[in-house]
Amino acid sequence: MKQLIVSSKTREKKWALINQGKAERLELYPPFSETKVGNIYSGTIASIKPSLQAAFVIFDHGPKGYLPLKSIPSSSRTVHQGMRLPVQVKKDEEATKGPVLTGDIELAGKYMVYFPYTDMLRFSKKIQPGQRRRLKLWAENSLQTGGGVLIRTEAESAEEHVLSAELKHLKQRFHLLDQAFKEKKGCFLIERPEKFVEDVKDALIRLKPDELITDSVTVSNQFKSVISEMELETDLLLYLEDEDLFVRYFKEDIHLMMTRRTVWLEGGSSIVIDVLEALTVIDVNSSRQTGAKQQRAAVKDINQKAALESLRQMKLRDMHGIVLIDFINMEDQSDRNDIDRLIREEAKSDHKHVHAAGFTELGLYQLTRKKTKASYQTLYTVPCPVCSGNGHVLSPESCLLELEKELLSKRRMLEKVEIELTKDIHQLIKEDPAFIRWIEKELNLPVAFKEINHIHPFYRVI
Repeated sequence: MKQLIVSSKTREKKWALINQGKAERLELYPPFSETKVGNIYSGTIASIKPSLQAAFVIFDHGPKGYLPLKSIPSSSRTVHQGMRLPVQVKKDEEATKGPVLTGDIELAGKYMVYFPYTDMLRFSKKIQPGQRRRLKLWAENSLQTGGGVLIRTEAESAEEHVLSAELKHLKQRFHLLDQAFKEKKGCFLIERPEKFVEDVKDALIRLKPDELITDSVTVSNQFKSVISEMELETDLLLYLEDEDLFVRYFKEDIHLMMTRRTVWLEGGSSIVIDVLEALTVIDVNSSRQTGAKQQRAAVKDINQKAALESLRQMKLRDMHGIVLIDFINMEDQSDRNDIDRLIREEAKSDHKHVHAAGFTELGLYQLTRKKTKASYQTLYTVPCPVCSGNGHVLSPESCLLELEKELLSKRRMLEKVEIELTKDIHQLIKEDPAFIRWIEKELNLPVAFKEINHIHPFYRVI
């Protein structure tokens, strides 16, 4: 059973897809970091970088946006500094990187995406050849005045007058946007789509869940008409309990689920996920399946489970960029081919584009996933004040070596040595009196120790 869980009771809006009791997709909309993706602005080119084939654009109060020159409509006059043009946000800013913009505006509908500046005609790969011919004929007749469309899979079952009505609506919407851009000067927001509602509608139409469960009467009424209009066989349930909807339907804490490093698989094997600056690495471990490493069938079975779980975690955590999977070594090429086919087939169900590049010479499987917004880690976490985001702190042994260096550098300023330190460091000193002898010999100072509590190995000379 597919369930679409939609929560909008709190300031943080969120929705999730649960398939056969397992979470497959989770989308969060934190109030402290609203996405700009899809927003359309009036922007001004601040600078042009020929070497990058891009321009940097001022469009709101945040950092400048990165605009590839190839995305600027050919109908525009010569691009120059100070030029004003409408731009749409494709990717949110993250860390030191500014947002990515496009000048090729796109307006999405239920059955198509309209491109007012681009003369193009594309189709969803899932549309059958017979329907493709029918839709192509309709589109060619409808686009004689210019513009282009991407026909979605949902258009297969739509009659031509319905498609024409939506195209007319999208053209009218663009006319109003263009009018607003021309009537006002400077940099300003032209349109901000209702991202949360639009995303849920899109998921409802595309995923066709068996149940849609929401904790809001308003949201329930909004989607009741969508279910009726699209003739979906989706039961609409209204959740009115005081307990949080996601706490009720999720089997684990969301933060733990999104940040857990080790994910256990059925049978005792696991995958270990490490998010690095430039890529994400997923390591496959046989773990508790002792003795299975040398068995070809067992290794292949573990790798198949790991492949499926890795792709599920990519969707769930919205991993993006380069992803490397270190599978358990498979000596037979046919086994590697089977894993490759499994990944490519499963990647088709991802709502974002996934490019599977196959196994490298070192046996790592490489793929990339499209990025459109900041990661969960960026939005919801801050670097640990103890380890500064490294994930590690100095060991008691290392702290003791640092203490020696500090005492040596301060020996001419001290008349006696009084050290506050944690129990683990003090225990090392008790077990090896060489440290005390070193102080007496090298420093010729009396020393006293005082144990303190701290969250990690720590010392302080007072």
